[in-house]
Amino acid sequence: MSRICIIGAGLSGLLCGMRLSKAGHEVVILEELTSPGGLMASTHIGSEYIELLPHHIRRTDKALLSVVKELGIDSKIKWYDAFWYGRASRKKIGYFEGGFATLINLLIQTITDNGGKILYSSSVSEITRKEDGTYVTTCILSDSRKYEVESSYVIFTGSCRTFVNVSHGLPISMNTRDQLMNLTYQSRICLALRMKKIPSDAYIQMKFPANDELPFARIINHTSCINDRSYGGQILYLVGKCQITDPLWVESDQKVMEEYFRAYRKLYPLIKKSDIKSWRLTKVRYAVSEQFPETDLSEPLDNIYVCSSALTTHPAMEVPENRMDRITALANDICARIINKESSANEHKEEAIITAL
Repeated sequence: MSRICIIGAGLSGLLCGMRLSKAGHEVVILEELTSPGGLMASTHIGSEYIELLPHHIRRTDKALLSVVKELGIDSKIKWYDAFWYGRASRKKIGYFEGGFATLINLLIQTITDNGGKILYSSSVSEITRKEDGTYVTTCILSDSRKYEVESSYVIFTGSCRTFVNVSHGLPISMNTRDQLMNLTYQSRICLALRMKKIPSDAYIQMKFPANDELPFARIINHTSCINDRSYGGQILYLVGKCQITDPLWVESDQKVMEEYFRAYRKLYPLIKKSDIKSWRLTKVRYAVSEQFPETDLSEPLDNIYVCSSALTTHPAMEVPENRMDRITALANDICARIINKESSANEHKEEAIITAL
């Protein structure tokens, strides 16, 4: 069996790690942060875990729900009727008992149970390839030491632009590089607030016709729908689109919080700052890709894969959204390709041995 280096311990990286370690491969996952989850990272609040960015499951998330069933935690999903502001009907949304940390922690447990390793505080600086086809992934550890992982395969789960930056030493065609670099991204700033009260019973609010200058584009009143939790307060998210050239992007967390909350009070003047029990600000540089490519770019070179939400379909005129189901399906597909490739290679080896005998 082969060694496989996976870059990123978000949902797609952990899912690939689970599938490939269960198939008997040696898996090493490199994560630049000190904790797993990626865009699904959680924090502890009250006696619960909750995501730094809002998440929920849809009934149509077939690939994700299939993974959940495979892991045996489908019974841990509770379904809620969610009222979306501006829409007449309600929607069913799912949420894990214990939050999405339930899924992330079980993926990690399965990987480690099958001999896989996850190395945190490991920032990848370069991916190169030796003459024999082996890949070498170089990363910088938190104490500035360099660490190298040699592997037969590499799966990169970050943004396409970051992949291009760390793979400049690989013989990838200029056309493929250009297409990957042309996939631009939107950034996100998300303020998660634990409040004494929230003034709306809508789960999601997205249109504010009288206040089109608000710094955030969406309000998610988490506990207006998912209210059977022990957070020690009411949870709402204020989610804003932001370019890195925007002055707000480089402001301190405190200033951004004040700006967001000031704008929120324009919508709900009766809410006071004293109603805030705690808050957490999260900035995501590569949150959502702005378009899909014209062709499949998920394998830019033999045995190296890019599992990015920007590459989940092609060609498509639709505007991409950060949906868990598509990235889950792409991760499944990449793992299937690797497993099939390894199986075919082993069959050819056995045929060669029989012929030699």
